[in-house]
Amino acid sequence: MDMPAITLIFKQVIRSVVLVLLPIAFISLIVWATAGSSQGSTSDPIFAALWIWLASHQVPLYIEGSMAGAKLTLLPLGALALVFFAIKSSYLRLVAKGVSPRASAPIFALFYSTVAVLLSVVATLANSAVEVRWYFAFPITFIIALAFTLFSGELIPKRQRSEWEIAAAWAAAGVALLMSLAALVLLASLIFHFRVVIDLTTVIAPGIFGGFALILIQVLYLPNLIAATLGYISGAGAHIGDDSIVAPFVHRLDQIPAIPLLGALPRGNFPYAIAGAILVLALGFYIHFKLSQRFGGDRSSAIAIGFFALFSLVLALLSSGQLVSDTLSQVGLSWWRFPLVLTGELALGMALSKALMLLRLRRSSAGDLDVDSVP
Repeated sequence: MDMPAITLIFKQVIRSVVLVLLPIAFISLIVWATAGSSQGSTSDPIFAALWIWLASHQVPLYIEGSMAGAKLTLLPLGALALVFFAIKSSYLRLVAKGVSPRASAPIFALFYSTVAVLLSVVATLANSAVEVRWYFAFPITFIIALAFTLFSGELIPKRQRSEWEIAAAWAAAGVALLMSLAALVLLASLIFHFRVVIDLTTVIAPGIFGGFALILIQVLYLPNLIAATLGYISGAGAHIGDDSIVAPFVHRLDQIPAIPLLGALPRGNFPYAIAGAILVLALGFYIHFKLSQRFGGDRSSAIAIGFFALFSLVLALLSSGQLVSDTLSQVGLSWWRFPLVLTGELALGMALSKALMLLRLRRSSAGDLDVDSVP
């Protein structure tokens, strides 16, 4: 690839970074200006914008100073949508100017992750309040940028899909369907506990610009809360701090942070919520039925179970973490319990489908024997 093309790639990388970073910096500046702090510095909103930009790429933040040991690893999954649209916009402009999409994708991702490393170093060295570890920033942003460019440029080869690809697609569709159902449950709970949500918002009293920022942050964290809701209705449960668990049959929760969306949490045991596990069983039953119809045998179903477990594990890891303080070191899903319970329920549904098929086959064989025995 020639130098003009590489220069063009670098320009579009900068554009994709600015598309997300500039609005964040503007909001940070407005919120800082209206906060009324007497000890703040004019550089604070700039560094805050850098930290938020890195956090939107799922790069963890480590807090130093008086809160040494605190960290933010519970990062907003919804922010990835903003990153995706920024990268997609810049990458499609790049392709439209005649640059080879397949050759430019890894170079784009490399430049993007390099810029992320530079921003993380600047944010750490120039302000000691928050540390961003560059050796985390590089691989995380490289994987995200490469994946988003591949999807944006439709570089995944289109051909007749193999058995494992179809099984993986069914597993991904299953996780997406369960997340959609969990979103409906969360919406119903928010409506039912609307008064609690309003009370928590009143306690914070964020003001006009602070209220706008609070709403935006909560919207970006909605996918995390939806994942926690899926853990709740499946029986795996979710955590809001150390030694806490919120599940249909177990409710161990002393206090909750003053976050309005957490007003949707149940107030005690709610055994009827375990009905969500029945939906996972039904999903496993249906996936096994469709895959058996297409391929026969159980190999494709076993592949689907493996991918479903992988997707569940990734979802649990990305949607959970520590929310600054040590008392909230475990917020969200359990990284091991959630995929174990969810995959077990899916596998049980597949086993029921297999048992029903064997029962029908046995009855059909018995009927054929009865017909043959008639003189």
